[in-house]
Amino acid sequence: MPQDKSNGIRRDTRVRPKIILVCSLVLILLFSILFSCAGSGATGNAPTNKYVIFREDDVAPNADFAELQAVNNVHIDKNVPLTLGIIPRPYLTPSGNQLIEVNHTFLNYMRSLTSNHLFQFAQHGYTHLDLGPSLSGPSEFYGRPYAAQYNAIKQGRDDITQAFGVTPTSFLPPFDKSDNNTLKAAKALGFTEYCTAFADFNVNQGYREGIKIDTISIELGNNSLQSMESATAQWLNDPNSVNTFIVLYHPSDFRAPDGTVNAAEVKLLGDYIDYLQGTGRVQFTTLDHSVTTGNGPVGSTSSEGTTAVGTTDVPDVGFANAGAVFAVLGAIIVFSLASVLTIRLRKNKNRRNR
Repeated sequence: MPQDKSNGIRRDTRVRPKIILVCSLVLILLFSILFSCAGSGATGNAPTNKYVIFREDDVAPNADFAELQAVNNVHIDKNVPLTLGIIPRPYLTPSGNQLIEVNHTFLNYMRSLTSNHLFQFAQHGYTHLDLGPSLSGPSEFYGRPYAAQYNAIKQGRDDITQAFGVTPTSFLPPFDKSDNNTLKAAKALGFTEYCTAFADFNVNQGYREGIKIDTISIELGNNSLQSMESATAQWLNDPNSVNTFIVLYHPSDFRAPDGTVNAAEVKLLGDYIDYLQGTGRVQFTTLDHSVTTGNGPVGSTSSEGTTAVGTTDVPDVGFANAGAVFAVLGAIIVFSLASVLTIRLRKNKNRRNR
């Protein structure tokens, strides 16, 4: 007796749309997961780089040498970079390169630091004397003609290069007071970074006259550990804050009333660095970003106790999210192949039953 194949055909026409519908719904779900993972990796979970820069001003042949060494040793012990603001000509005489001629102990010590990657040599003016007609406080450069500023900065830069074999790229105007001519002269002489007070140009972080400007965040002198931690926490927790926190001090800040090294102030610096390292949220760098250390979130292989030269602000989508993306893609492919195979097997079975 001939078989009635109509039931098999009807079953096939009923089952196939259901399989296709289920496959479509699952694929839509998998694609939703895929884009969710990709989106979280590109935005929400991307770490924000936060940098702390220590700036030591008034590094010169007439600096407090024991204090200078004590402070620098803290940075060496903690593996934390430091930008040294060098004054090329702190005395009225002699007329030659005072970095070479005045204090051989200072000269030899500074030359020994050139081989230590933690130290950046920056230029802190030329004479550090109040020569500018500024009504808002002392200044070496403010209000002076462009040519006079250019010549002074150039001579200071050349003196540093001759003495230490290092050409500075960061300029720090004395008294944190300058003008647009200072910026133009520094730019013309090859400087790429400029660090001053906010009131100088009313810029926290940005570019002016083609040169990058960063401003001082806090001065270590006359501050307690508690006040420094509070200011730092406020910066870290402010989503609108700039990415760089600059701490300024001078060797003289570490001199005790009796003329010796102030051990309490040296300890304060060390404790503050310990606090910063303990946050796990910052990287330590120099004004030129030539070396970076620390354990903050960055898009590089830097970690505490290591250095990463030339670290930049690059968002990190994260390996975890990348793995999730590939896993979902693999699941989509496997499920698609399985669905196609299932439909084909169903077709073959129905043909045999007809």
